[in-house]
Amino acid sequence: MNHYEPVLIWELTRAASSIAAWWVLFYRMHRPPALWRRVALLIAMPAAYTFWILTPMSVLQNGVSWAIFPIVFAFLSGDLRRSLFTAFFYIGMEASIDNARSSLIALIFGHFLESRSPGYYLQYNLQYLLVFVVSLFFYNIMKRYAAKPPFTAWILTVIPPLGLWAILTVFAVIADPLLLEQGINLYLPIFLFALFCIFCNLGVFYVHTRALIQSGAQTLAIKVSGVPPVWTEEAGLSPQFCAEFTLSNREKQAAEELLRGKSNREIADSILVSVKTVEAYLNSIYRKTGAPNRYALFALIKRI
Repeated sequence: MNHYEPVLIWELTRAASSIAAWWVLFYRMHRPPALWRRVALLIAMPAAYTFWILTPMSVLQNGVSWAIFPIVFAFLSGDLRRSLFTAFFYIGMEASIDNARSSLIALIFGHFLESRSPGYYLQYNLQYLLVFVVSLFFYNIMKRYAAKPPFTAWILTVIPPLGLWAILTVFAVIADPLLLEQGINLYLPIFLFALFCIFCNLGVFYVHTRALIQSGAQTLAIKVSGVPPVWTEEAGLSPQFCAEFTLSNREKQAAEELLRGKSNREIADSILVSVKTVEAYLNSIYRKTGAPNRYALFALIKRI
């Protein structure tokens, strides 16, 4: 039996793929506002991977520790409901990908590849590359969804891969040795089942989250549709707009006349003040709203 030594370049490549996936999901996705959280995450990610690789563990201990790391990252990220959803999605998807990869290798070669052999490193690097791609997919969907995931999202996109992980782990530890003794090889159906779970879960996640985004947009549109317009010819500027920018009653009058297309002289005649006073009102309005001139003010109000 051949004995292979660790290959540093392969270990670093695998570490880079794994840490990059964690960085995208927990650092980039959730953007911790506190400096200590960002620093803790940047330290915890390579530290966790180093611990995972260098510490001798059984299969069960390895799986448990590997699942704990994303949960720790979620707590460090803050915003627990969203970050824990990310953590469990990551755990479930990596478990599905790992089971699909290992069952495919066993199906092709009839056994698992020897630790740290060239084929061993190749399969694991491909696995982590695929996990990184899935992480980017998750990131691009979830960055458009700002709300906290509802319970249905947990059920539809987190439970299936975790269930697969539990079933296949029990099978690999308990049932598989007994079946192999009888000459029964179930790696093909396991691989197909794992592959189905990966694509089904990604599809359900995409469709379900897109539906949540559309539902949220429709709810927002309904709420916004009930808000009166900022300015109309008949009613003038809304009280909400004046309160937001702390416009005085005289400034409100000057702004309304301006929005009707009047010049400074015409505004002065309408509200019975001098042109200099009108200019002072308008300059105050420009300063409060951030609009540099009358055209910008008009565009601001029309855009709202």
